[in-house]
Amino acid sequence: MFQTPPIPQLQVIHALANFRREWQSAAGSASLLTIQGSVGLILADLVRELGMPAGTQIEILGADLFTEVQEKLGSPEQM
Repeated sequence: MFQTPPIPQLQVIHALANFRREWQSAAGSASLLTIQGSVGLILADLVRELGMPAGTQIEILGADLFTEVQEKLGSPEQM
């Protein structure tokens, strides 16, 4: 199992709130309960918002998804 230092709760709260705001902005007036999205991109957005380093992103996303997302969106820092 991959070991990483714990993420402070406040950082997690801010990351999840930013993530929700991005989805709300994209959804416009539609409810987030009715919006469909890519699970892979959702996971990639979460690890990006949490500031995970590339090695941790690979552990969370798996090498194949990490590579796909990286090719689609750019380097891990830009994800």
